[in-house]
Amino acid sequence: MSKLHIITLSFLVFALTMNVSAQDIEQILKAAPLTTSGGISFSQIGNFSPDTNQTLDPYSYFLSGNINANLYGLINLPFSFAYTNSQISSSVPQPFNRLSMSPSYKWITAHIGYASMNFSPYTLAGHEFLGGGLELTPNKSFKIAVMYGRLKRSVNPDTLGTEPAYRRMGGGIKLDYMNKNIDASVNVFKAEDDINSITYNLTDSIIVKPQDNITAGAKVKLKMINNFSITAEYAISAINHDISKKDSINNGSSNFLIEQHGDLAYYHAFKSNVSQTSKLGQIGASYERVSPNYKTLGAYYFNNDFENITANFSTSIKKRINIALDAGYQRDNLNGQKTNESSRLIYSANVNAKLNKKLNLGVSLSNLQTYVHIRDIYDQITQTNEFQNLDTLSFTQLNFTVSSNLNYIIQASKTKRQNLNIGFAYQEASQQQEDDQEFTGNQIYNSTISYLFSLIPQRLNISTTVNYNNNQMPEMTMNVTSFNLSVQKAFFEQLKVSLISSYSNSANKEGTIADIVNVRLTGGYTLRKKHNFNLSLAMVNNNGVQGSKTQYSANLSYNFMFNFQVKRKKEKLDI
Repeated sequence: MSKLHIITLSFLVFALTMNVSAQDIEQILKAAPLTTSGGISFSQIGNFSPDTNQTLDPYSYFLSGNINANLYGLINLPFSFAYTNSQISSSVPQPFNRLSMSPSYKWITAHIGYASMNFSPYTLAGHEFLGGGLELTPNKSFKIAVMYGRLKRSVNPDTLGTEPAYRRMGGGIKLDYMNKNIDASVNVFKAEDDINSITYNLTDSIIVKPQDNITAGAKVKLKMINNFSITAEYAISAINHDISKKDSINNGSSNFLIEQHGDLAYYHAFKSNVSQTSKLGQIGASYERVSPNYKTLGAYYFNNDFENITANFSTSIKKRINIALDAGYQRDNLNGQKTNESSRLIYSANVNAKLNKKLNLGVSLSNLQTYVHIRDIYDQITQTNEFQNLDTLSFTQLNFTVSSNLNYIIQASKTKRQNLNIGFAYQEASQQQEDDQEFTGNQIYNSTISYLFSLIPQRLNISTTVNYNNNQMPEMTMNVTSFNLSVQKAFFEQLKVSLISSYSNSANKEGTIADIVNVRLTGGYTLRKKHNFNLSLAMVNNNGVQGSKTQYSANLSYNFMFNFQVKRKKEKLDI
């Protein structure tokens, strides 16, 4: 072993752990100093159309890669990047769009660069940040997660109408405890906009206001006897929607938790469920309530102002018939402040049966019934009796879907395989007012028949599909018929070729609306199990009422997979 390896090994053992066991030291002494694996992918896409109205970029490329380095069998250093010409501004070049690393050592995992973490649906819910994160799992009972970074970068207003944005920083911590009888977790997330991150003139109209937010949540799951469990989760979010005057009011000082001056409000969320598993099956129920205007800066999108009550049941009969039933009720406008309020009744049923070794049948049914009440304030205060405005206050929306699928294995041997699949679906979307119960909506019928034929020794797969869709609307009826053919052939392990073509016809009572032909030829070649070359050629012709349009495209990609190791004795690179 060289002196460099001895020095590096001593430093890692001292810096990363203070209680390494004899087994860990033996593993370090036997493991390779450096093992690296990963891959690099480069794709080029070209588009051409003989028509004058070319909508796609004539040329674009995409470069991406991932590398994972392992030091002495203990430390993992994953690294990934992506680069594309379509994401780069001509005035401000960006050599890398995304850069992230997630090194790990035993029960320690770090996130560096662009990363995302999930604490709770009500606090930090997968929002991407540029910074650092740490996950610690010292044993099976405890887990600690922390993060801090930039959630949003600043964007200054300009003459092009770009929506400005303040630079937003955020951080949080989550603690988990788990054992046989209870799972518990608490988390806190804090995010705040930098009020000085945007520079603008007094004449600029800045609609976006800087915000300050802190959210906290707790979750408990009790696991009792006879497979009975109870789960409850509560979250609170305090958000100040306008902290633009924070410095002038506080004279440069700031509050520790959240800025008190401005537009400060508090919101709550709660969710609970119970479940019981027995020989008959599994049964459960849940309740969720999210107060109006609930918001967290740790999520991109968030639904609020609703109350959910659901129940579910699933069972299996002789391991051949699986049945699942679900029902639920949802309503909004919990505080009665909206002009419109709605309630929904949802139920669904799914049955999957294996009738014999060759025949499988599945049937599903779902219903979504929404009741909407329009609370027009002017009509309410001017109404003279309870029978006035009955035709404009309420209506019901109905979405009903039923589908079935049948799969039959015609032949299954070592040399041949034939399979037939038949599917049918019906969907109804309607709207009814209280004084008019006539149907006003859409009825959609869709049927599919597909056939698969395979010659296993020749590595040849041929499949064909016929699809028919009938959409009946109050104004018109549209029919869409499509035919699809796919041929895949592997000449040997290194070369694979496929041809996919489809024809689609759309028509109504007046005649054909569009004829679409799509042909795609692809080929892939593998060299020495590390180099993959792929070429795809495609042609799409759309012949419709507005004329004929043709689009050609080509995609050439190269993928390189590598795995090399620095050995101890020979002290050389083995690729």
